[in-house]
Amino acid sequence: MIPITLSWFVCLYLAVFLAAILILWIGYEIIRKRKANETTRNRVFCRICGSRYTETSTDELLICPSCGSLNERSAEEGF
Repeated sequence: MIPITLSWFVCLYLAVFLAAILILWIGYEIIRKRKANETTRNRVFCRICGSRYTETSTDELLICPSCGSLNERSAEEGF
């Protein structure tokens, strides 16, 4: 058995605990960003009438449900 003092044990325990929290935090952030990318991938902004809608088809040109104009998929900031 390895002799260890109480102060070293507390430091080691704290380091392992903080490392576990850091790993969980990084994993959570990765999962959250993937889900955010999946939800924003299907959103479309109409350039004619300004409405925002969700489209699940993979076509390049999408028809706006409000005005009927054709729109392209584009990455819009702040959607």
